[in-house]
Amino acid sequence: MPSSPTLIAGAFWLLINLCTFTLVIRQDLVALERHQQTLLSTLADQVIERMQQSRELLLQTARLTDVEQDVLFSQSLRHELESIHRLAPAVKRIQVQQLVRNDAVDAFEQSMRQRYPDFLLHGLSAMTPPATERTGTPVFHPLVAVIPDTPEVQPPLLGTDLGLIPELKEALQATRSSHDISYSRVYNQGRGQPLLNLFLMPPTERQHILSVVVSLPRLLDSRTLPPGSRITMTQDNLEHEVLLVTTAGNRPLFMHPMSQPFPQDRLPVKLTLEYPVYWHDFSLWTLLLMLSLGSLGCWLLHAWLRQRQATNSCYLESAEVHSLQEHLRQHSEQLQQQLQENQRLTHKILDIQERERRHLAQELHDELGQCLTAIRTDARMLLQEYPDSRDTVNQHAESIDAIAGHIYDVTYDLMHALRPTLLDDLGLVDAVRELIRGQHLERQGIGMELRLKGALNDMEERYNINLYRMIQEALTNLQRHARCTKASIRLQRLDADSDSDRLELDIRDNGCGFDPERIGQKGRFGVLGMQTRAKALGGSLQLCSEPGQGTRLLIRIPLAPALDTDVAIRSVAESAAPQPLDASHPPASVGV
Repeated sequence: MPSSPTLIAGAFWLLINLCTFTLVIRQDLVALERHQQTLLSTLADQVIERMQQSRELLLQTARLTDVEQDVLFSQSLRHELESIHRLAPAVKRIQVQQLVRNDAVDAFEQSMRQRYPDFLLHGLSAMTPPATERTGTPVFHPLVAVIPDTPEVQPPLLGTDLGLIPELKEALQATRSSHDISYSRVYNQGRGQPLLNLFLMPPTERQHILSVVVSLPRLLDSRTLPPGSRITMTQDNLEHEVLLVTTAGNRPLFMHPMSQPFPQDRLPVKLTLEYPVYWHDFSLWTLLLMLSLGSLGCWLLHAWLRQRQATNSCYLESAEVHSLQEHLRQHSEQLQQQLQENQRLTHKILDIQERERRHLAQELHDELGQCLTAIRTDARMLLQEYPDSRDTVNQHAESIDAIAGHIYDVTYDLMHALRPTLLDDLGLVDAVRELIRGQHLERQGIGMELRLKGALNDMEERYNINLYRMIQEALTNLQRHARCTKASIRLQRLDADSDSDRLELDIRDNGCGFDPERIGQKGRFGVLGMQTRAKALGGSLQLCSEPGQGTRLLIRIPLAPALDTDVAIRSVAESAAPQPLDASHPPASVGV
């Protein structure tokens, strides 16, 4: 059997190398474990030391804040707290909460608004009920001071009820029943660093709860860790781990975890260090010396397999890229169709809205107008039958006539608010001028400049009514929010009767301005409505504003040719405009 010596030699070579490899690897792993244990003990000491600094900072804060209510908000105390905040590098911020029971919420907000005019107790919602005492009485924990409150520490809003945060609720309840330091559960603020709160209620009866927010990654000094290390923390009452530190490095062969718990009175967590193991951590020269004879063959085979794998992978990736491109093209077409459908539906909704406004104005004219006219006629007949002004019937008839006249004026104003008849009678240009004139902006100290240019009275009804509504909304915003002294409205039609026929509406003011990122807050839904109307007409709205720098709205709308009658959306022009209730009795004022 000529092959028997070769098989025996090969088997012996394989057995010797396998045993040697196992012994060398085992010795290297034992050395790595000892080094890992040393690193973990050092990290644990760092955590204990910095947590002790955080606890001492909380106790020092309790001693400093044991003052009267007015002194608690003084600048001197704030500066002193900011100075001691630097003594604990792991503390992100110091917080002061006040216990407020349900019957004292209004009084608490009034007292806080004397210091902070915009103060509001957040969290009063049926969806997030507050914490309760043993008696069942609701109790709140709003923030009244945050130190420091710079943007980099992401301070919460004053008035935020920390008792509504699930991770903090249990610790707050424990703090109210004990004067010892309580630990919250680990949580993340805005998907940022993992945080841990330490709560303490001073022994006095000032109804304050103090807390420090500890950034868990600041508890560690990762400079001594090897590249690729990963440190996680597991809290006793949590099932998942929280990542604290991960250092940059190449992908290791595997990660070797090792954990160390902390004393319950110092920190109720367990620290885990996942140590990266690389090839260079082993005695490679010894292994290479014994495996040199087989390394060349293994390397050639490995290179061949890698080449084949790379070829197959390249082919599969090319096919996948082609498939993704086709999928993306199909989805792009579907998205474009959906956008067009949304634009058509938006226009349809606005069209129906204007039609309903016309109908409601017509009903007010036909029904309520006739009834009011009949009431006034009866009242005047009574005045003729009882002409004596001292007669009770005469006085009641006079009162009925006056009340009916007032209702008549209000109804007329409401009818014109629902549907401006000037738009149908005089056209867009005169309707806009009358709209601005009726606002009496000069009485409010607002100088208005109006510029109208182009064939604005020759457009379809859908453009007229939407432009009128957008200008109407802009005037409302000027009076409610802008606090301006000058404003201008420029509406012009450019390149009429050509392919580039378009409208431009430019509205400016020198008011207080606002942050465009906060559109939809504090009553800014009017701008969103204007944007919806512009998009429904195939146009766009550009907003330029900064706090204290005024506001500019630029709306561009292309004037597309009219659609075919069999597929066009029915215009609001199909319904007749309501007529005035009684031409012989015009209203006292017309407002929109």
